[in-house]
Amino acid sequence: MAIKKLTADHLKRKIPSGVLPFKTTDEVSPLHSIIGQERALTALRLGLEIDASGYNVFVTGISGTGRTTIIEDILHKYARKYPTPDDWCYVYNFVEPDSPQAISLPAGKGREFQHDMEQLILTLKQELRRVFTSEHYESQKASLISQINQAKRQILQELDALAAQLNLQIQPTSMGFQTVVLEEGKPITPEIFQSLPEERKKEINRNLQTMEKKIAETLRQLARLDIQAQKSLQQLDKDVAGFVVEQYVNDIREKYENNEDILDYLQNVCKDIVTNSARFLGDGDREPADEERLPQDGYFRRYRVNVLVDNSRLKGAPVIYEKNPTYNNLFGRIEKVPVSGGYITDFTLIKAGSLLKANGGFLMADAAAVMRSPFCYDALKRSLRNKEIRIEDANELFGTFTVVSLKPEPIPLKLKVILVGWSRIYHLLSNYDDDFSKIFKVRADFDYETDSNSRSIRQFAQFIKRVIDQEKLPAFTREAVAEVVQYGHRLAGEQEKLSLQFGEVVKIIQQAAYWAGKDKASIVDREHVRQAIREYENRHSLINSKMLEQIRKERKKILVSGERVGEINGLSVMSFGEFSFGKPSRITAKTYIGNDNFFSIERKVGLSGKLHDKGAFILSGFFNSIFGAHIPLSFSASLTFEQSYGHIDGDSASSTELYVLLSSLARTPIKQGIAVTGSVNQNGEIQAIGGVNEKIEGFFEVCQAKGLTGEQGVMIPRSNIKNLLLKDEVADAVRDGKFHIWAVDRVEDGLKLLTGQPAGKRNQKGHFPKNSIYGKVEERLREFAERSEKYRKSIGNNKKGKSNNSNGKNGS
Repeated sequence: MAIKKLTADHLKRKIPSGVLPFKTTDEVSPLHSIIGQERALTALRLGLEIDASGYNVFVTGISGTGRTTIIEDILHKYARKYPTPDDWCYVYNFVEPDSPQAISLPAGKGREFQHDMEQLILTLKQELRRVFTSEHYESQKASLISQINQAKRQILQELDALAAQLNLQIQPTSMGFQTVVLEEGKPITPEIFQSLPEERKKEINRNLQTMEKKIAETLRQLARLDIQAQKSLQQLDKDVAGFVVEQYVNDIREKYENNEDILDYLQNVCKDIVTNSARFLGDGDREPADEERLPQDGYFRRYRVNVLVDNSRLKGAPVIYEKNPTYNNLFGRIEKVPVSGGYITDFTLIKAGSLLKANGGFLMADAAAVMRSPFCYDALKRSLRNKEIRIEDANELFGTFTVVSLKPEPIPLKLKVILVGWSRIYHLLSNYDDDFSKIFKVRADFDYETDSNSRSIRQFAQFIKRVIDQEKLPAFTREAVAEVVQYGHRLAGEQEKLSLQFGEVVKIIQQAAYWAGKDKASIVDREHVRQAIREYENRHSLINSKMLEQIRKERKKILVSGERVGEINGLSVMSFGEFSFGKPSRITAKTYIGNDNFFSIERKVGLSGKLHDKGAFILSGFFNSIFGAHIPLSFSASLTFEQSYGHIDGDSASSTELYVLLSSLARTPIKQGIAVTGSVNQNGEIQAIGGVNEKIEGFFEVCQAKGLTGEQGVMIPRSNIKNLLLKDEVADAVRDGKFHIWAVDRVEDGLKLLTGQPAGKRNQKGHFPKNSIYGKVEERLREFAERSEKYRKSIGNNKKGKSNNSNGKNGS
């Protein structure tokens, strides 16, 4: 196809006036739907609606497309249709104190149960003190004690009676009983005992032995009575406490009669209170246990209810977006309290994480943040695979020394997890983690652009209206909206596409409103939007300005007029963060006799990337197919980007390098006012490249700085015409004939434009026309080949002559 010279109409997306049928956005309704993203939304619905294991969703796509906001809105809509999940509580485990018991209750009942238990303990403290200080209790206790004392007196009387029969006397001491021998009713001394007859002594000793046995038996009986008394008193306390406790606990039992876990828990509470009723009476003589060293009610903390998840305010399922997914934030933590130089904890210090709070609903998190946080990803997989969540001390996961902690009972888990991340993370996990595809079975891939048509443009206008309403900004005119839509096309880089990078669009909307305010305008017009875009570019264009200054001062040599052999202006794009701009580079080629064909200096010194090297090899393939099949190629050529000191990559300069190579071989000058971009394939076809707008505008700025001559312009691939979305100043220059843009399909078209001479086509004899570029190149290649062959022959003859002279001398 021939060279196509583009008009100003080709350089922008035309928006028919009928597509935006309003004067200001006050006449537009805000957007309540989603622009584009049908593929992602279908996948998301699939993941949310299939109630099966592993149907969690991994959302991919570039940031700024509004994917997080869109997903949150969708999740909230789904959540309203779901039932509100249960509350979850931890209570003291009376059987295994280190393993707190998990209890679920209907939404809102957790706090209620917590309050009921608090009131129960407060009531029992008062009632047990009252009962245990009542006259009835004291009389029962006194009666038991009296019965025991009566039994003790009877035993002692029997002991005294036996002692009297044996002429002995029993005297109580701190160590038990002391036996005293009587003679004629009076205690005898050791001297008197020694003076007694032997028979009497033996009789007294037998009596003493009999008495000692009786005393031992009596002591055992008294001890048994004391134990019996203690048991009777304890039983009395249990009976009294049990009566009171059951009376009040039964009210709670009736309230939660359908919850087996609570009924079992209340049974254990009753037993524990009855067993430890003395605690409720205020025992101040004990050394407090660790649990009593904790603040807030000491020992009685064991009867508290720790409500981890309270869904009383929810209407539907929870939607949690965890913006800082650390291990503790996701899975919960067990807090500790410093005591006496150490740390202690109990079940009331267990805190829920986002995963538990989202149980029964939806959890969103950033995939990269989850991967960065230690243990998070593995713990998340384990929880989803096992369908339960364990709240563990994070320090234990490091395998280092830890203080004594708790092992709370795991809680059943059922929810949908939505991770939002880059496609690279998704592919890495898919390739290297066998579990990933089992727990994230759905991928929702958000697009960064959508087709530009009347419907999507109107939706874009409605999106602008939604932003205006949310941010409370002044209304936009139709022309201002059209300018924002044009910016959306510019972001997409194609006339037939609209960008879905709403984050960038919102910034321009906000800044346009700011400049309207500075202008004291009550409405935002087109010029305010343009100013917002200009100011945005100006804030990020310092490096671009510095480079342009170097060109203007001739420190970097870029010619934009005249003709040169073996020199051409190529175009490249530089990116710094979110800002990109184009810049021209002078590419030169030198050709000479040799056998290296041609090489890139950048490649020789390691400053080129693999894509650039690939483009060079493709260029070589095309060149050799045109000329190498007809004549031997005995030449070398060096190509380089002049005054380029950094890494270069990409194949968009491959056609440019081909043009400058052919110029050098043909000894035909190239117009320096025309910059070139485009890759070439082995068939000589010019292929589309990226960054075409930045490249054109970059060269336009240089030409503008050095002076527009009306002959300058840029040559691009024809397939890039639909990508043109140039600034108004470029379009105006094209309209006025001060700057030009040409589109070509083949290398031959480009040569014609750059040199003003035809590339040439082989005739039936296989020869190019002599005045064509290809003809001149082939002639030059033949010249190199002939010179090379002539030189080789001369070298051969010189060697042969020297050899003959040497043989003659030897013969003489």
